Amino acid sequence: MQVLAAGAVVAVLSLAARGGGPDPAAPAMEAPPGPGFVPVSAQAVRPALPLALSAPRFRLNDPEAIEAPRAEAARLNPSSGRREDLLVQGGFDTIEAPYLRLTLTEASETEPGPSLFITLARRAADGQALAVIRTGERGAIETKFGPMETLQFTLGGEGKRACTGFASLNPGALRLDGWLCAPLGQAPEPRAITCLLDKVVLNGQASPEREAAFASFEARRDPGCGPPALVATVSPRDFGSETGSIPSRATRKNEAKLRRSREARP
Repeated sequence: MQVLAAGAVVAVLSLAARGGGPDPAAPAMEAPPGPGFVPVSAQAVRPALPLALSAPRFRLNDPEAIEAPRAEAARLNPSSGRREDLLVQGGFDTIEAPYLRLTLTEASETEPGPSLFITLARRAADGQALAVIRTGERGAIETKFGPMETLQFTLGGEGKRACTGFASLNPGALRLDGWLCAPLGQAPEPRAITCLLDKVVLNGQASPEREAAFASFEARRDPGCGPPALVATVSPRDFGSETGSIPSRATRKNEAKLRRSREARP
């Protein structure tokens, strides 16, 4: 009897131990998975600007320039939703020629813009891998678009260039900002920026309001910059190109070399 009783106690204890502990055969619980796959059709996509609205509204009327100015496709500022038109002449790496980068932004008369330094830093880093590495004197100039704040600074990347940044002090429906770098490491003169902005004209057809605004701008041109150049007719397919009545870049370079050789003669 004692043997039977001891065997019963052992069996009870074994069953109790098996029921209270984890079952070694039970599968372990996995951690909940992360976010599931999101199809491309369900992802938020930035709407593209229609091509009809992307055509540049402005251009730089400088047919005698050795380096042809070009108008980039318009875009929307992701933070403000404002339309931006970009005019470029030259390049950062071409140190023997001026380098212009000018942005014209639709704005509200009551909308304050960022500081000039912040604007320059953002524009430099915007897809160009450039940076503002040193700043200098501040100033102000008068242009046909109104007063502009200026800031001398050094633009750095694969090399350095001395430039002057500028931005509208009293923006109305149009805000301008950008920089001009003079050739061969020299800082541009303030008059160079004034005369360069004098060459900004409407590109193709414009609304009556914009035409009226530019008529008032033209009335404020600096007479020291000379008369306005004849506006060449450019078709929509010629935006950002060198077609139309504007001479080719090779032709302009040859003409410039010929002028320099004539001036060098005694």
